[in-house]
Amino acid sequence: MLKKLGMTHDLWWLTLSMGLWGMGFGLYGILWPLYIEKLGGSAVAVGIMSTIAGIATALVVFPGGYLADRIDRRTLVLWGWILGVPVPFLFAWAPSWQWLIPGVLLYFGSAFSTPALQAVIVEEASGEHLATAYNVVMSVFGAGMVIAPPVGAYLASHYSYQTVFVISGILYTVSTLTVLPVHSHPPVARKASYRPRWTPKGRPRLFQWMIFAAVLAVVQGMAFPYVVPFWKSVGHFSLQTIGYLGSVGILCGTVGGPIWGKIGEKHGITATIGWGLGLVTLGWLAILWAPGSVTWAFISGVFRGGGESARGLQGVAVGRVVRREEAGTAYGLFNLVTETAGALAPLPGGILYTHWPYAPLVVAAFFTGLIAWWLVNGLPGRPIPPPPVTTP
Repeated sequence: MLKKLGMTHDLWWLTLSMGLWGMGFGLYGILWPLYIEKLGGSAVAVGIMSTIAGIATALVVFPGGYLADRIDRRTLVLWGWILGVPVPFLFAWAPSWQWLIPGVLLYFGSAFSTPALQAVIVEEASGEHLATAYNVVMSVFGAGMVIAPPVGAYLASHYSYQTVFVISGILYTVSTLTVLPVHSHPPVARKASYRPRWTPKGRPRLFQWMIFAAVLAVVQGMAFPYVVPFWKSVGHFSLQTIGYLGSVGILCGTVGGPIWGKIGEKHGITATIGWGLGLVTLGWLAILWAPGSVTWAFISGVFRGGGESARGLQGVAVGRVVRREEAGTAYGLFNLVTETAGALAPLPGGILYTHWPYAPLVVAAFFTGLIAWWLVNGLPGRPIPPPPVTTP
């Protein structure tokens, strides 16, 4: 069973670490927009924080990817985790929403380790099981978040947000300790004659996926930060209900990750992502259909969570079109483009939400459905091959 998943000693330790980190993040991740509002922020402030997060990530992922091909990748992962540990404590002590910015910068600045993590997965699980192993490690972050949102909502309601953040910081610390058993992953030696070409002409498939992922990041980024405020202001759901609904989506995304990996190995990455985005589209429509219904919100969480996890296959596609020794740089460039694009989305989404709370969700539903149809009906930028000619 383990061999079929393509998992190794290092991947299992990274999986445990990601799960613990996801649990810590899940305690406050779903409630984050509400915490910003509690500290005096508006919907636009939520968008500003999301934009700052995206810009901070974009600024560090490419240098991190460059370093991941030149120094020990495990070291980069460990330092990324270490820098994230104090962040929840900074959030707990913030007197106003503006004081959250230093913590956001530190947390998302630690994303320089993400390309190194992705490169380790490609290095450990290269081959036919890459899609499954990659999705297992990356989606298990959501497994830790399954039980965390309702727990975080309970703690925030009965105690305080500060309690939530302190417990989150403890979980981040334990997660960091679980990286220590991972073996060193020094850079792979390159051939002296090999000169990589990081241009659209030199790497057409890589840049094709980057452009696609950037567009999708913009579409989803306009709406995702405003689902929780929408549930609170339009659906009038309680904090506890929002926490449970968050867990539903996360659970479906966690379970769906390995499943989408297996489907992608069998039917191709492009069509599989399209099917996943089709479910996401149904999820957006479910919220819009009955915004005050917990049942429809539950259905929406199932569709959006399950379908969203198929997007992880974008990372698998990148791993398949580059060499192992340059995977860090490739993921750094990929994350730079997608994070920059995603950073631009929350602000217009916040402006749309301020004028009409339904607007970001309507835009996301339309364009997600359009992209899903495009992927299922052919590879991005490539015509569908003609059917075989049969003779009578």
